[in-house]
Amino acid sequence: MPKRLWNRLKLILVGGAILTTVPPASASWLDSDFYCRVYGCVVVHDGFTFDVYDNYVFATGGTVPPGGRMIPWTGNPFEGIGGVNPVITGTRTEGFHTVPLQDQSVILGIDTNGDGIPDRLPIDSNSNGFLDASDRMDPFELTLSTDLVAADTSAQRSFYLSSRTDFYLTAEARLIGSDTGFNASNLLNNIDFVYDVTRRGVDDGMAFGANARNGNYIRRVGNVGDLSDIFGSPTRIMEFRNPIRRRDALDLPSQSVRFDYVYGFGGYDLSMGDGHLEYEIEFDFYNR
Repeated sequence: MPKRLWNRLKLILVGGAILTTVPPASASWLDSDFYCRVYGCVVVHDGFTFDVYDNYVFATGGTVPPGGRMIPWTGNPFEGIGGVNPVITGTRTEGFHTVPLQDQSVILGIDTNGDGIPDRLPIDSNSNGFLDASDRMDPFELTLSTDLVAADTSAQRSFYLSSRTDFYLTAEARLIGSDTGFNASNLLNNIDFVYDVTRRGVDDGMAFGANARNGNYIRRVGNVGDLSDIFGSPTRIMEFRNPIRRRDALDLPSQSVRFDYVYGFGGYDLSMGDGHLEYEIEFDFYNR
């Protein structure tokens, strides 16, 4: 059975600083790795930890057919430990390092003027970053424009992508727990799912996109606007018609773009009463 050999760029995280050992070719491992170069691969990362998805099937020696799911290889020797996690958009702060407990929720605010931005937020009495029974809301006046919205950082997430192949990005929403009350598949159309790609920027000092491909090769596919559109099975939401990586570079982030997504709760309103909703979204990669 073929074995992947890693003898190129090595990244080590020490005390929050990134130490980089550059091989003589002065290129990232994405430029040098045989299987990525010959068969194609996709890399997803959060700025610290990296996962690889291959078109080469190491178990059989074949390749993933067009439309087939790429082979995840998460036990790689890249910098960092643990899985790749979405980050809060515009930062490299892990978005899910903590999650609400059974009696908690992400913080939702009150939009009083209809612009989609919270004008009133709960007072987080215990400063735990989640909505729970100890929190309270100051009085406010109800109008026709009053609505529930997500707090600024509660629903905006991102991760970084690079590739040496064209591919599809898929998303699948799943309910966690029983399908009852608010936690019901037929209510997922109340949660907007908005997404896009940022091609270049700097997040917490990490520059990305300078050596990523430009042009109209990233396209939306399907008709996805809320979580009901991606519920129950992997749904193609974007296609990348060319490799993201454009040329050799010293580091992987410069060969990456950032995928951004936002949850919107505009379909819920105060007249619906109280309830519980818990869901997850899994993103995956398919050969194009």
